[in-house]
Formats: sequence, C-alpha cells, structure tokens
Amino acid sequence: MLELKGVKKSFDSFTLDIDLEVVDGETLALVGPSGCGKTTVLNLIAGLAEAQAGKILIDGENIGTLAPWKRRISMVFQDIALFPHLDVGKNVAYGLFIRGVSKPERRRVTTEALKTVRLAGYERRRVDTLSGGERQRVAIARALAGEPRALLLDEPFSALDVPLRRELWQEFPDIRARSSAPSIFVTHDREEAARLGDRIALMDAGRIIEIGAARELFLTPKTEFGAHFLGAGPIIPCTIKGNSGEHVIVNCSLGRLSVPRGSVYDEQRPLLFIPHDALSLSRQSDVSFSALVRKSVFEGERQIVELELPDGLRINAGTSPRTEVPARDACWRWFVDPALLRFVRSSGGSGGRC
Repeated sequence: MLELKGVKKSFDSFTLDIDLEVVDGETLALVGPSGCGKTTVLNLIAGLAEAQAGKILIDGENIGTLAPWKRRISMVFQDIALFPHLDVGKNVAYGLFIRGVSKPERRRVTTEALKTVRLAGYERRRVDTLSGGERQRVAIARALAGEPRALLLDEPFSALDVPLRRELWQEFPDIRARSSAPSIFVTHDREEAARLGDRIALMDAGRIIEIGAARELFLTPKTEFGAHFLGAGPIIPCTIKGNSGEHVIVNCSLGRLSVPRGSVYDEQRPLLFIPHDALSLSRQSDVSFSALVRKSVFEGERQIVELELPDGLRINAGTSPRTEVPARDACWRWFVDPALLRFVRSSGGSGGRC
C-alpha cells in the first residue's frame, strides 16, 4: 500500500496538503485543473521533490527520507524520454542494468515486459523507428520491468492522437495487471480517468476535494467543484421550503421540487445538482419546466443543449446523440426526474454553470 499522511509542500502562495491511500493493484486516477499540484504529488512520492512535512509510506516503510534511486518507484512521463542511443531492449532493461541484475535475467524480464505491452520481438528495434504509441508502450514496459513498489504515470497518453489514445485505453488495464504495485495515473481528461482509474481523486488548489469510484463521482458528486469539473450536470441555487418524509422541498428556477435526502446542503447557500440524465424531452415524470433552446453542441456520445430558463438562468442539459433537439430559440418543455437530484456542497463559485 502507498500512503501519504499529512504531506505538505509550499511554493510561494501555493501549499500542497495531501492525505491519500492507494492499495496494492489499484490504479488511482488523480484529476484536477492545471496547476492544482498533481505532478507535484508524483514528484514527492518519487523523491524528485522534498516534502516539508508528513510521511510517504510504502507497505508501512517511510520512504520520504530515501534517495530517489533507493525507493524503487517507476515513473512514466508525457515526454516519453527514451534513450535514443539505445535499442528498445536496452531501454527496457536500463533500470535492471543499473541495479546490477544479471544479463540473462535482464533478457528474460525484458522479453516478458515487451510481450506484456504487445511488442514481442522489438528488442533490437531503434526507438526512432517507432510510432508514438509504440514508444509509449516501451516506456511502460521499462517501468514495469523494474518491478516497482509503486507505479506513477504523469499524463502518459496526452500527446497522442485520439484514436491511438483510445487504443491504449483499451490495452492499459491488461498491461497494468502485470504489476501488483499501487499506481497513480495523473490526467486532466475526465473520460480517461473514468476508463482507467479504479478510483478517481479530484484535486484542486493542492488538496483532494473528492475521492471515489467513477460512477459515484459522475452520478452523485458531493461538491460544487466536483460536479463542475466532471461536467456531470448543471448546478443551480435553490431555497429550502421544508421537509416531507425522506425528501426536502425546494424552490428553484425549475419550479418546486422534492429532492431526496442523503446529501447535506448548505443552509446559507443550498445548491442543487441536476444530472444530465435527470432531464428529458420525453415525459418521464409529472415535474416539468419550459425553457428556450439557445444552442446545442454534438459531442459524438451525447449532445449538450444550452437552455435559458424563464428567470434568465442558463444551464446545460445532456441528451442522447439520437435525440432530435428543438431548433435554436424554440421554447420547449423538459421533464425532470426528481429522484435523481442531489444537493452538493458549495465551493464558493456561482451556481448555474455546467
């Protein structure tokens, strides 16, 4: 298990303050906006930066005082950083060579690692003859060959074109399964995080804001930041009007709604999260509202429709790509499934955005 306990690092006005656990065999996707401290977390674990407080533990051992090369941690970067003067096999075996592993064992481990990343027989290939995807597979094979105690990946696929990235998304879980080491996968891509992470940790301004399985975070985020960053659905302010059994009665731009209990709301600034699938153009409940369609964007797997509510508030609704969206500036009735609505904790921003 990899643990960060009270780990702190300050840069001018920015302070990183992290507590985190990643169990053996797990891939934790670390997601957040640029500059939130994701790469700094990896650098602290790997020993490329020094923590000012706290402990970094692997299987209970405090590695925070060890030199980087003594931690047995492998990193894969966005900049692949293969050695151009070495062939593929020697690139993969480099860490083993530094550790003094025998030549027959290096050959065996290298062959196995390349087989794992579907590059069997590439040992003698020059790295400058490889495609971008092949080079990234070599970098992952090199990381796995060292039998690391932890595997860290810093946006390893972000420089690749979309079809190749999706191909590697499909292959990564099988490749990752070769190692039981805990792994942290840094990305700014929400879909990549959902596909590759056993859990997702949402990070902002040096802190973990939310952590959980992808399904949990996308369908029932607990914070305003989480819902906004994941693009899971619009958030609107509301007014608490009372309680009715297991529901809270609110007034908002959509009308009077009965929201299930189970999420804590801020008495001073209650915010309502509306998952995209809670809104529909076809009747699915007795609760509905009218809105002007201001624009729609086709995103392949879904359409995003910007709606203007009667009070002027604009929200984004997600629909199936097969749904025929009303024309721009048309007024249309949308139905709401109140059972899917949730409250989220305020993070100080303004409501109504997606």
